Amino acid sequence: MKRLKRIFTGTLPLFLLLWAGMMVILGGLTREKLLHEVQSAIESAREKAEYNYQRFWAEEATAPQNATHLSYRLDGRILASVNVGTYDGAMQFVLYDADGQELARTQLAYGTATPLELDGTWDTWHIWLDPVLSPEEQLDFAHLLLENPLLTFVDGFLYDQSQTSEDAFCQIVGVADEERHVLYPKTITYIYPDRENCILDSDSSFFHNKELTTMQFQSISLSSGLTEMGPSPEQALRYWQQAGERAEAMYQGYPDSYDAAVTSNGSACISLEDGTVLVCGCFYELTFLILEELKSTALYTLLAAIAIALYTDHRQRQAIQRERDFARAAAHELKTPLAVLRAHAEALREDIAPEKREQYLDVMLSESDRMTTLVGRLLELARPQAKGTLHKEPVDLAALVGEVFAPLALPLEQKNLQLQLELEEVSLSGDRARLGEAVENLASNALRYAASGGTIQVKLEQQGNRARLTVYNDGPNIPEADLSRLWEPFYRADPSRSRDSGGTGLGLAIVRNTVEAHDGRCWPENRPVGVAFVMELPL
Repeated sequence: MKRLKRIFTGTLPLFLLLWAGMMVILGGLTREKLLHEVQSAIESAREKAEYNYQRFWAEEATAPQNATHLSYRLDGRILASVNVGTYDGAMQFVLYDADGQELARTQLAYGTATPLELDGTWDTWHIWLDPVLSPEEQLDFAHLLLENPLLTFVDGFLYDQSQTSEDAFCQIVGVADEERHVLYPKTITYIYPDRENCILDSDSSFFHNKELTTMQFQSISLSSGLTEMGPSPEQALRYWQQAGERAEAMYQGYPDSYDAAVTSNGSACISLEDGTVLVCGCFYELTFLILEELKSTALYTLLAAIAIALYTDHRQRQAIQRERDFARAAAHELKTPLAVLRAHAEALREDIAPEKREQYLDVMLSESDRMTTLVGRLLELARPQAKGTLHKEPVDLAALVGEVFAPLALPLEQKNLQLQLELEEVSLSGDRARLGEAVENLASNALRYAASGGTIQVKLEQQGNRARLTVYNDGPNIPEADLSRLWEPFYRADPSRSRDSGGTGLGLAIVRNTVEAHDGRCWPENRPVGVAFVMELPL
């Protein structure tokens, strides 16, 4: 619980704030992009409507079927050019002549059907459902098409190969406009040899006092814009109604002296060359489009932000723990010499053993020197490791290694150790003083842990564009679990071999920092007998 509380009050809110800021900026850019695409799609749809008017009406205004063709081609969908999924908006086109008489209108629910008996003159009938269906019935019809997608297929035959059109057909009872070949259906029934399926039975007032006609069709295709205009038929119906209200408002408020009026949302009222007025009502939700466009990006970036926040919190905790361990280890290393100093200082003050005064002073000086060395190493370890702090110069690495091991002849002799040097001539650019200190720490470590009467092997070689220095001693192997931690300050694989061995516990940490400052790497490795420490530097 404490960890969760720290996450939710620490790194996570910060990353979520950064994520929210990024999404606001991205949302603004996406809004501009989508708005441009939406306006382009609406303008393209208006141009298409004008083209269809010129094609089906202006040249042959006396042909009754042309109004049917024109209404059929006034598409009520928009945003076809936006890759968001389905069409996420609605348009209503209405054409009025100069006297204000309606010529054609976009249909929401419609269909086409081919009669059983073809007369050779006009084979297709148009099924207009908008005057028949109430808003609730429009929704029911749209859900019916969504649940039965075969109903939307153009020329989807009602019978299989074992049947004929006499066995299975569609029967529509409704008001027929023979001149325009438009049928307003009261009932639509699929009739099979063994059953009947009625998909529409309207009680609309449209049919009051009108003569009903029964017609039979061999194929039929039905469609509803509510299945394509939005995320749901209910939402699409709202789009459609809003588009209709805007179209009506545009026409009612359109001044006769204007050639065209276009609003910021794309709705327009335009006078054509022959005096016909083209009205376009548009409705779309730009916020919804932005959310649709960004939902995947928002989800993935949110998960990434949370993952980075958790990772950052983990790294921060590790860093804090390392600092605590470092401080605890430093305090522990200083505790013993300080205790020794205090004990001997009290003995001198009390004049407990005057004959040991010189001995006590030597111990105090030795412990002071030890603390001075420890503090110096701590300062060295805390020195900035940026490349800019290196005082680079040409360094003969072979000569440097030889200079480091030359003064160790006496200690090697005292432990009866044999030193084997195999140094290849290698030069590089680096900080001579820090490299010398790193090699000295590796040498001291090998001298400290090599078995008495054993061997220390030092090998310097060039491998490609890197120089590799290997310092081996035949002391005991290091447990695998401890190998990666040897570079940590004050860490000792064998706690029993602590300060009595003479080390501060900082030598290998200084080696690693020096090597990393030179863009190199270092690692320990167990040999069948003994341990080798490898330092690799770029040339």
